[in-house]
Amino acid sequence: MDIQKIIDKLANSKEVGIISHLSPDGDALGSQLALALGLEKMGIKTILINKDFVPENLSFLPSSQSIKPLESFTNIPEVLVFVDCATMERTGYDTDDINTNKIFTINIDHHISNSNFARYNLVKNQAAATAEIIYDLLSLLQIKMDKNIATSLYTGLSTDTGSFMYDNVTPTTHKVAADLIKYGADTSKVRVNFYENMSRNKVELLKQGLSNLNFSVDGRIAWIAYDLKSFEELNLSSTDADGMISYVKNISEVEVAMVFKEVQTNLYKVSMRSKSWFDVNELASLFDGGGHVRAAGCTIKGEINENIKKIVESCQQIMMRGGF
Repeated sequence: MDIQKIIDKLANSKEVGIISHLSPDGDALGSQLALALGLEKMGIKTILINKDFVPENLSFLPSSQSIKPLESFTNIPEVLVFVDCATMERTGYDTDDINTNKIFTINIDHHISNSNFARYNLVKNQAAATAEIIYDLLSLLQIKMDKNIATSLYTGLSTDTGSFMYDNVTPTTHKVAADLIKYGADTSKVRVNFYENMSRNKVELLKQGLSNLNFSVDGRIAWIAYDLKSFEELNLSSTDADGMISYVKNISEVEVAMVFKEVQTNLYKVSMRSKSWFDVNELASLFDGGGHVRAAGCTIKGEINENIKKIVESCQQIMMRGGF
């Protein structure tokens, strides 16, 4: 890993761009914003780039209003940091948009499927969240933590660990969380905005999904699907279905839960979660996706029922190898 090289590069930069992935979650945004706030304390100018908008339940994060799509900026800084991205393509941009021959790229991430695509790479698969890595990096840069940085990082830790319930949680995760609370992380704001902030329309979306719940392998596999019409009728976006997978996974017999969301005509984002033993990263990788053992995803094109059939059958085959 290139951690010392990254420290030196950032410390000697005048301006840094920070970018994260499509449909940004709490870890992506929390890590992105915390790094920006920390670098600005060092007198380093930052610009924040995301192709997709900040979800409503994360708009409370400090400086989140500063995040804009690439097209909003005339120039990209010579140093560009990718956070929480397993590949460059996860940003929604490619080398036609970002000239990696002219821009110095840094990759900070925790996904096991990370391709080490940047000039310098800081990838720690054992970290529960990218926020955990950013915390260490800011500490090594000797940046004094404050309430805004701590709240941003705590959001990343909390949301990427299912409020510290997932298998990816380690003693280090709890230690970092304790430090962030000590530095003033507003845990109540995180809880209320992220976990206790479901609109009536979102409840209707949940009802719609659960009314079309499907099962396979004696209930060990379960999935729901949403088309564009589902979101349009409720004046919602596909990101509003991001939390629905927990309701599917929480069913007692279910080992693998999936949510299929149409994000463009015949283009679906698939979220996958497992409860105790199934490797959803392996399943997602069969469809050019990836992530973690217990949480992964992919993007598929084409007729939805045909694609659901392919993914469910692949899931069944992996299960059979495991003796189920």
